Amino acid sequence: MTEAASRSRGAKPQVFDDPAIEALVKMLLELASETWVTRARLAALEAKVGSVEALVLPADVEAQLAVERDAFVRKLFAVLEQ
Repeated sequence: MTEAASRSRGAKPQVFDDPAIEALVKMLLELASETWVTRARLAALEAKVGSVEALVLPADVEAQLAVERDAFVRKLFAVLEQ
């Protein structure tokens, strides 16, 4: 977005009194948006190749996904350990 476009929109309205709640709602909406994009992409792939449940991934791909999932979960919950 250009600087002029940013200025023309003005300040974003704050819906909740607590800024922490405002931030949580923003995060929730961002996650919902990402979820929708993922669902749309998955639907496109399933339309192209068929059901994902019938797909069998090679063992090395499954292993790599497990490594990536574990790293993701560690990163996700790391904030709770601070």
